[in-house]
Amino acid sequence: ALLLCLFCAVPAFAEMPLVMDTYELFKPEVTAELEQKAQDASAGHGVNVYLLTVSDIGGQNVCEFAKDWYRNYDLGYGEGKSGILFLIALDSRDYVTITYGGVTAFTDYRIAQIEDKIVPMLSDGSYYKASDTYIEMCADTLDFYAEKGAPLTAATTPPRVESSGCLCLSFRWLWRASSAASSTRR
Repeated sequence: ALLLCLFCAVPAFAEMPLVMDTYELFKPEVTAELEQKAQDASAGHGVNVYLLTVSDIGGQNVCEFAKDWYRNYDLGYGEGKSGILFLIALDSRDYVTITYGGVTAFTDYRIAQIEDKIVPMLSDGSYYKASDTYIEMCADTLDFYAEKGAPLTAATTPPRVESSGCLCLSFRWLWRASSAASSTRR
């Protein structure tokens, strides 16, 4: 009976979380919040949305490091192991976005859009905001693909009219100019 309980307690294949904060950048409750958002973004799309923080990549090519991590930890959804992973190497200041398993929702254009939006946040030390924005933009991308049957491209990207966009950018600019230091751990 004891042996049976041991087998029941340990799953044969433990599934990796979608948010892998190996750098311990975030407090556990923040990691849990981002994990839930990544699960919500992934749900029903046949693609897992991953976020990985590490200290550095040990001199390896950042893209190869991310692919090796993806394969070594058996990430991805279903047989095709479909997923998108954003890697942040904090000490070496490297980052990369990779897709795996025949993911077609994320074009080079859309990945560039995502990185263009979040990399300045990383530069500012706004790691939570960058991570949250990455997951949100992945969710938007997957929802668009599910609704339209086509990926976001320069031709299919809907125009966005956001009245708060300029205010946010202006506020962030002023804050950065007047701030001596910022906290990296939320």
